Amino acid sequence: MTEEGSLEKDAPAGRRGWVSWTLFLGIGIAIVSLVLLMLRPSSISADAAITIHSYNNGQLEWHIVDYPATVLAGNTFQLKLTDAAGAPVEGAQLDIKLEMIGMVCGDFDFSLGETAPGIYSGEGVPLMPGLWKASLTIIGDGDSVITRTLKAVY
Repeated sequence: MTEEGSLEKDAPAGRRGWVSWTLFLGIGIAIVSLVLLMLRPSSISADAAITIHSYNNGQLEWHIVDYPATVLAGNTFQLKLTDAAGAPVEGAQLDIKLEMIGMVCGDFDFSLGETAPGIYSGEGVPLMPGLWKASLTIIGDGDSVITRTLKAVY
């Protein structure tokens, strides 16, 4: 009878300990999840539809038409390239690589063609919704690389 009495007394204390550890573990997981959520790349805000950038020999105006970009569709990237004096840069070779931030696959590369003096246009296709990095390479200008972020949605 002594053993049975001690088992009955220990059971509530054992449950209290289990509940305390479960509560402690749950709070810990919630805190870690919140911190990771705040640090994940998609929590970074995307750039605006039009951004202005300086590069080695001038200035670049980068415009994504119909922003935010649409997933699995051709999105028009229009760039205006000027030299240090503000004159249009003609005959440039421009390539863009789209990379989803935090992913190791699913990149999309494309080239832009000149549609008017200093105006270049091309179609980029983000493959998933979320935050993307677009890296522009200006070939022949010491291969300048200019990056910006963009948001893609369905």
